[in-house]
Amino acid sequence: MSFKYYIILLIVWVCFSFPSDTFGQYILKDTITSSKDKKYAIIYSDGLAKSAQWSLGVKMAKGGATIRHQVSKGNDGNISVNDRIPVRFIVAPTDVVNVNWMEAGGVTGGNGNLNADFAPTTADTGCRSYGKTTEGLGRKWRVPTQRELQLMWMFRIPVGIIYPNAPMENASTKNYWASTEKDTDNAWVFDFMSGVPHCFWQSKATVANVRCVSDY
Repeated sequence: MSFKYYIILLIVWVCFSFPSDTFGQYILKDTITSSKDKKYAIIYSDGLAKSAQWSLGVKMAKGGATIRHQVSKGNDGNISVNDRIPVRFIVAPTDVVNVNWMEAGGVTGGNGNLNADFAPTTADTGCRSYGKTTEGLGRKWRVPTQRELQLMWMFRIPVGIIYPNAPMENASTKNYWASTEKDTDNAWVFDFMSGVPHCFWQSKATVANVRCVSDY
């Protein structure tokens, strides 16, 4: 059985703003037949204006990791993946905990620069290795963009209903990495502590959690 949860309130954000139409998004619990009939939380934005969503087939990843970008532009000519929301994406059932920013993406060579690409050498950590876990087996996973992570916060309650053993919201501070870079040495995080949403940047070398996403 599928369940849909719709956004019904307009929320004022302390960090950044959504594309102009904030409605037209919902979360669905459904079975993905290509993933051995696993049930996942899927966030859809197909009700947004076309200018606010990435259509199916737009590649959000390169080399197994989210395309390198900042809040409002891509790194060194990359597509600005944070400008829009994918028409749909899967939220992972569990966290990867206590990893630095590069470990979260399973990448190397991303600290101290804003290059277009990470180093050719990869690491078997974070979202890159999540596809080898029981929960993520059979799919490719990546670190969410800042906007994707914002949507995940908006749907934090239904995410906790769909994944009752691994809710994202927490009574105390619980920081999640975004793939979005602030500058050469810092990247954005979002605190999922109950109450007012709070996003900020911190050193790429510090640790936080990551809730991977999968393009679908």
